[in-house]
Amino acid sequence: MTDEKGYSHLKVLYVEDEMYLREEIATFLKRRIGKLYLAEDGAEGIAIFQRERIDLVITDLKMPNMGGLEMAKRIREFDADVPIIITTAISDVGLMQESIEVGIERYLLKPIDVTVLVSALEAVSDKLGKKDQLKAFGAMSAAQIQQYERKIEAEIAKLVKLSSGKGPKRVICQFNANIVEITLRESRTLLENTLLETEENRRIVDYLRETYYQQLKEAIRNIVMTSTAYHAIWLSLTCNSEKDEDRIKLMLEV
Repeated sequence: MTDEKGYSHLKVLYVEDEMYLREEIATFLKRRIGKLYLAEDGAEGIAIFQRERIDLVITDLKMPNMGGLEMAKRIREFDADVPIIITTAISDVGLMQESIEVGIERYLLKPIDVTVLVSALEAVSDKLGKKDQLKAFGAMSAAQIQQYERKIEAEIAKLVKLSSGKGPKRVICQFNANIVEITLRESRTLLENTLLETEENRRIVDYLRETYYQQLKEAIRNIVMTSTAYHAIWLSLTCNSEKDEDRIKLMLEV
């Protein structure tokens, strides 16, 4: 296993009473993470956790003085979100159930498969990254959000008018954290209105509108990215020709 992908931003607490295994996994982790803290039992792990800002806890289940599950329960008393991974040599449904109730991120069987461990690191890193993004978007002022929304509304209206010959009567852009929803109302063309005179043609018109917006997909993404300076991911498109309303959802990433 190479260390081509690092997690240098992660601070990890690894708790294991078996010295040989602790040193083996510690050597593996040190090559990949930013900072590693080691403890021999849950009591020592608690002391380190209270002293340092930890991003991830990896702990053995059965240890002297204080086991991993008891330590996890103590940690949850003052931190409900930090990811905790339990490692154990036994497979016990009851213990797994209790681990789930405590909010354990994962349950890894010994001997630890380093591929699975890397997968766990990646999952935690992605989760923390998304959490940080939500904090960043949540910190935006109402004035800044409104500025983004008005800019996107104007540019989308212009794009639709230039490409279809008829602009929407109204474009509404709304931010919900890092989710952007764009609603276009009353943008049916003369052709669509003619087709909709026959009830059976509604699905045809919906399909035409969906195809139209799919062709504008990159242009719409670019408008959102240019307006906000964030990367935009296309999430969904819903067209309702009967209501003459189309909804587009995108997700912003730092």
